Amino acid sequence: MQKKLLYTLICIFCLIGCTNDTKVQSVRLDPSELTLNIGETRQIEMLIEPISAIIYNPVAWHTSDPNVAQVDANGNVTAIYTGECTITGKTKHHEDHCHITVIAPEYNLTFTNGIIFDEGTITPSASHANAQAVSPYKQGDKDKSYRNLILRLYDNNLTIDSTGTMSGNGLFLNINLYAPSNSEQLPIGTYKTSDTVKDFTILPGALRQEGNSYYATGSYLGQFTDNGLSALFLTKGEIIVENNGSYSIVCTFIGAQTEKVEATFNGSIDIYDTSQENQITIIEYTNVTTEPIELAEEPTLNHIKISLSNNDTIVTFVARTPKSINTLPEGNYYSNEEQKAYTLITSKCNISTTKEITNIVDAILQVRENQYQATFSDANGVKYLLKSTKSNENIIKQEVKTFVY
Repeated sequence: MQKKLLYTLICIFCLIGCTNDTKVQSVRLDPSELTLNIGETRQIEMLIEPISAIIYNPVAWHTSDPNVAQVDANGNVTAIYTGECTITGKTKHHEDHCHITVIAPEYNLTFTNGIIFDEGTITPSASHANAQAVSPYKQGDKDKSYRNLILRLYDNNLTIDSTGTMSGNGLFLNINLYAPSNSEQLPIGTYKTSDTVKDFTILPGALRQEGNSYYATGSYLGQFTDNGLSALFLTKGEIIVENNGSYSIVCTFIGAQTEKVEATFNGSIDIYDTSQENQITIIEYTNVTTEPIELAEEPTLNHIKISLSNNDTIVTFVARTPKSINTLPEGNYYSNEEQKAYTLITSKCNISTTKEITNIVDAILQVRENQYQATFSDANGVKYLLKSTKSNENIIKQEVKTFVY
């Protein structure tokens, strides 16, 4: 009887011992804090007590904000974008936390090209389309007008024409600023972001939705690619503009999520009037034909005739190319009666409809990877933009906050 009782006590003791070995008493994450750069990956280790309980207890991982950092089943944490979040590691009854900080990126850029679009004068209290652009602002002097200028600084990987249409793949800085209404160019001075519309102020960046499309407005650092436009919105900062024969611009901005953007520019800037008084007629072509032609009056060059058409309109250009080239190379072609390569023969360029044929003047034709885009005026002074129906618009197709450059 005593042996049987002793055997029973031994079995109970063993069961208790086994239970204590497999039951988790505490968990701890190491480290408890992590600071990461965007794209960096680090592993968090979960320390379980007792150690023997590890093999009996599954571990789950969770992030409080996957837009900041993500975690896999092994505790590997990857920084997605600037901000803070919490990574939680847990077993059935215990959990611990690791605080994640993702460092805001810094951009230090040098731009080589500049262009300004003069949107005309606006009055913040006016009830017209341009007034909507300043709606985030408080109204200053309600009777005062301001000149609305869009300054774009960009690198050599992009091409931006006089209508603002872009092609290529690269970065650009879009700055929406306000200057005195009697300004004809970009006045020198210091422009700062402000809650009140007044001279020498900058409109912060914002995302505007129209239907299912999203548009970047105000000031932002943009990345334009074949897939569309991504924007990092700028909320605070300033630009300093000097002009000693050519423009010198220094930009310092803070993004919506504390990103730092610094940029410089030195050079000349073209200014284009894009106010409502100068509307541009847009033609979208669907068909293209190119063919070599012979012109006896220009024997030292080859010539390519380009016809871009849709159901209603045919736009025709004749471009000069080097004698050694019987195709149309990529690049920009300008109206010019001088007999030199990479120009357009103005007298042979025209726009044709079912009603009339009109000569083209002041044309710029851009050729990029079998895509054509042109700005020109006809003999009657009407301005046109010619582009493919497949051309990218300045639409944010995906709100991507980090750029690869």
